[in-house]
This record gives sequence, structure tokens and C-alpha cells, in this order.
Amino acid sequence: MSGTRIIQHVNVMVDNLEEGVAFYRDVLGIELDDTPALDFPSQFFKFSNGTQIHMNEFADVKPYRAHFCIIVDDFNDVFRRMKTAGVIDIETWGKIRRLESGAMQMFSRDPSGNLVEIGSRPGDVIDHDILSDDLVQISDDNLLYQSGRNDPRRGQAN
Repeated sequence: MSGTRIIQHVNVMVDNLEEGVAFYRDVLGIELDDTPALDFPSQFFKFSNGTQIHMNEFADVKPYRAHFCIIVDDFNDVFRRMKTAGVIDIETWGKIRRLESGAMQMFSRDPSGNLVEIGSRPGDVIDHDILSDDLVQISDDNLLYQSGRNDPRRGQAN
């Protein structure tokens, strides 16, 4: 499809703006962005490529598996902050793993229950203490999440 370039923003609904801001700014390390004057509590965040997160305080239904992924500059640092905060989720998509590409994959829940995937770049060095942590499973049988559904349908690129 011509003209499709980047995702401009992802909208995240939170129950408490201050808790949400603290999580995305302090735990994930995402920079705050200018936020327009709206008639409801909100905060925008920005990434180096121009993509934003638009956070709004509204009660909303949270999906269980739906998520978005953030590739971080320092997976080791983010892992440690998330572990300290107790927000790593290994129930939804399994333990932290190294994908076939070499990238690390981890999931967390923000204070409102939104699921966020955190990834590293394939060549990033991951500290040994993280690779040996109980929340991490590095093995050939944990390269991808296995649902047990045995339904291999998938979309194909043209």
C-alpha cells in the first residue's frame, strides 16, 4: 500500500493519569510531549521517530492479549526497573524470551492493566543475570509463544 509510513500515535486509556504518567515516563523511560488543552486529563509522550502515545484518563475495558510494542535502547535497564516495580507479565504471552531474530521480548502491565510489549534490538547485549532470571526462559522451545490451539493460519505479505 503506497503512502503508509509510520504509526503516528497509539491511544492508551488509563484509570489514573498520574499513575500512568509515572509508569510510562519513569519505568519505561518515554519522554513527555506537548499535550493540547483538552477538556479531560491527558498526556502525550514522544518517541525519537515522531510516533506518540496519547494517554487519556477514561474508564475503559482493557483487552487481555492486545498490546503494542516498544523497542527500548537499554533492555537491561528497563527489565530491572520493571522487575523492581513488579509489573512484568508472564501469564499472558509466557516468560521473557529471545526471539529467533535475537531480539528479547517481554510483556508488562501498566497501572491500568494495559499490556505493553518491550523489545530489544537483535544485536543488543543482554546481561547474564537477566538471562538467568526466573522470569526468563531462553531455549529453542521458547522462541515463540505456543497457544496449544494447533491452528497455523496466518496472513502473508504480497
